[in-house]
Amino acid sequence: MPLASMPTEPSRPVPPPDLGAPPPCAPRRSARGPRPRRLDGLAGLVVVLALSGCKAKAASVELSKDEAGGGEPEVVALPADGPKLVALRAGTPVLARPQAGARTIGELYPGAAVVRSSEPYGRAGCSGGWYAIRPRGFVCVGEGATLHTDAVAVLPAPPDLSRPLPYRYGRARTQGTPAYSGVPSREELRHAEPDLERHLERAQRSDAQLGASANDVPLDERGVATGPPVLLPQQHGVGADGRRTESSYFVFPLADAVAPLPPLAALGIELGAKDGAPVDLRAAMKTAALRKGSGVAITRTFTAGEADGRRLGVTPDGRLVPTDRLQAALGSPWHGLDVEKVGLPVAFVHRHDVTTWSIGRGKATPNDEELERRTGVPLTGKFRTVDGTRFEEARDGFWLRAQDLVVIVRRSKFPDFARGSQRWLDVSLANQTLTAYEGQKPIYATLISSGRDQLRDPESSASTARGTFRVRSKHVTRNIDPREVADSFDVADAPWVMDFAPGHAITGMYWGAGVGEAQGFHDIALTPVDARRIFLWTEPELPDGWHAVHSSGEEGTLVHVRP
Repeated sequence: MPLASMPTEPSRPVPPPDLGAPPPCAPRRSARGPRPRRLDGLAGLVVVLALSGCKAKAASVELSKDEAGGGEPEVVALPADGPKLVALRAGTPVLARPQAGARTIGELYPGAAVVRSSEPYGRAGCSGGWYAIRPRGFVCVGEGATLHTDAVAVLPAPPDLSRPLPYRYGRARTQGTPAYSGVPSREELRHAEPDLERHLERAQRSDAQLGASANDVPLDERGVATGPPVLLPQQHGVGADGRRTESSYFVFPLADAVAPLPPLAALGIELGAKDGAPVDLRAAMKTAALRKGSGVAITRTFTAGEADGRRLGVTPDGRLVPTDRLQAALGSPWHGLDVEKVGLPVAFVHRHDVTTWSIGRGKATPNDEELERRTGVPLTGKFRTVDGTRFEEARDGFWLRAQDLVVIVRRSKFPDFARGSQRWLDVSLANQTLTAYEGQKPIYATLISSGRDQLRDPESSASTARGTFRVRSKHVTRNIDPREVADSFDVADAPWVMDFAPGHAITGMYWGAGVGEAQGFHDIALTPVDARRIFLWTEPELPDGWHAVHSSGEEGTLVHVRP
């Protein structure tokens, strides 16, 4: 089948790192020269940026004639404990060859530290040099990356890929919630938050207790849930008493250890800024205002005396958001079924408080047991019709009315490409389901939320494109189009994004739990547990330390979207 084409906090803070030491490409100072001045904060980071692109006369690895002509350069395998470079900007490209304009095969995010070659593979079009990184590709040291690894301490913390939500997330409580470019002065606070006194009084009175999050779900090595969510002490804002509250949720184990020293945005280290892109300093230094309900990722937090001791959350792009202005976005702990283990058919309850039934002597009798909406139920494949109502038999022995269920049947026919170990995703827009297969073997089944117009033309409506595609790229997090949430708020750093067609992606959803209903624009949204499971399973595989990977040719997992 041809593929479719688509137009707890520590007792004392740790001092910031000494950024005054010269990075590998800087000349050594004379022993009799002046002692280098200790740099910290923004000044140190400026030095990092300046020196990262220095034009030192260090040796370069020479390319052979074939390599210079267009073939892939031969790179000696890099040891896992080798020297590293640090990404400074979102979207720092990883290129297939050490030259500008080469094919992009991946991306790095600020704070990512990846193993690099000891010497650059040339400097053409990159004054700091093109360094090979592990496991493949080349990165230009300059505005987008530095050899000065101490820079990590003043950059936002990297995402945690071991959890369904790679960051802690919050949503703006009020219209105009500020996202400061640096630690605000009292004057800046008064200007951006004229209602501050009243707001803080309300915030102190409304420290609500929170429930389970997606990150409380225990997982196996495949990313499959192994039990119900469990709140453990010290886990994502859970105190020793086992309680999680709105305020404790944004307290990190290493909070206040090192305050990041923005304005990172003024240095071009901002979400969406690409390496080499011009930066509007005036705009970058300006306090941003978030729409009510907008989602943001928080990498870590700290308290600032300048801000009257308020706790500020650091976003991946270096902005600072007062956490008392955020409502915790826990992400739904709901997830699909491991059909690699239980097999098909399976069903998901799509109504509230559905009753189970017993059938005997041609009569259906309701039981006392009720199932919650979206409960997953393995079926036997047997059905009976009683008084005109069809019932499906569960493997646990009870019966359910077919009208209360969404059923994923055991296939008898498969697409031509479903052969051998070919990995593919079967997406049904009518049923709002996704099933992962290896050849003809079912692996995982779950509910989705696709474009709200379902089966209309995606060119002119909020519908998901139908056809057979390949995963084109995978991103640990990325902003999504506001149209996916009816433009009612903005969503930053949605997790586990897998592009499969222009303007179409499979993505994790931390701002809601509406799977099983078509509510989006073009994207296919999953709960965080499911999105991570599918992200880890699909190809291409994301290398360690990378934030995104791009597929080439026939590499990406197939995505089969049907009515």
